[in-house]
Amino acid sequence: MDAAAEMQLALRMRRVRERLARSLDRLPEPHRGAVLDGVDPTPELAFALLDTIIARLERAADLHPDAGLEVAARRARALFGVLAAARSTFITRNLRLAFHFARRMSGFDAPLADLIQAANLGLLEAVDRFDPRREVRFSSYAGIWITRVILREIPLLTQTVRIPDYYMRLRSHLAQSRRVLADELGRDPTLGEMAAKTDLAENRVRDILKSKVTTVDLDAPRQETGSQSLADSLTADEADSPQNTTILKELLDLLPSILASLEPRLSRVVRLRYGLGGERPRTLQEIGVILHLSRERVRQLEDEATALLRTRFQRRARSPRAACPMPA
Repeated sequence: MDAAAEMQLALRMRRVRERLARSLDRLPEPHRGAVLDGVDPTPELAFALLDTIIARLERAADLHPDAGLEVAARRARALFGVLAAARSTFITRNLRLAFHFARRMSGFDAPLADLIQAANLGLLEAVDRFDPRREVRFSSYAGIWITRVILREIPLLTQTVRIPDYYMRLRSHLAQSRRVLADELGRDPTLGEMAAKTDLAENRVRDILKSKVTTVDLDAPRQETGSQSLADSLTADEADSPQNTTILKELLDLLPSILASLEPRLSRVVRLRYGLGGERPRTLQEIGVILHLSRERVRQLEDEATALLRTRFQRRARSPRAACPMPA
């Protein structure tokens, strides 16, 4: 896709988002407040949040057939479908951009796969917020968001204690300068050479290098034994104890009746996700295709169902004779 076609696609997405925001903003009260739930309908709303709002609108249309919400719900879902298709194409065409920025940030200790995932999150944020009428190239705009998200996510990936963003940028700058000097000199640079290259004090460079955190692979062989891994030397849990086995059996006996007490869609998400009823476990993406929902919406439904199951399991455990509806 050339630059002109990309700009046309971005403009189309923006117009659809604006139409969708206006449609949601014109909903009649009190349904508007219930559907939006305090969210201001703007074209920059996150894609997953839009899906959630439209799902609320559809639910409100079913519960209040006389409120005139059915037409608005159909229009919103149609616009969302157009936006989803265009957005998917736009994201696919710019995945290389996210990979490029992830490679540039490879001076951190985080694995490249995690950096790419963080870069993709930044790309999604940029796609949802980009306005092509500001006459800014998308690659420049997206680069800011991708870098910001990577710097935000790296402390969660590499450090137990959060390190400030400015310090992470210093570490990245130092790592890149070290590679450049190594290529120019044909050897590892000294502290003084790295300090001169980065305009930092030598003791500052030393402190940054000492702050590097190393990780240990649990599957790597231990140096003392040469064969036994670190994971093998850890204390085993009591997952197979008779008490845990009995508790698990009781929970499995309660599962069908408690699943039947959920809404049909929540129950189906749980059954598909965990392969209940003899089926194989499905991914969020596969369930989304089956139910015609986004991957993020399926994840939200799974979280909601899990919370309800946990609450009802605990309630049943406190009151063994509490009645639960049996599955049909």
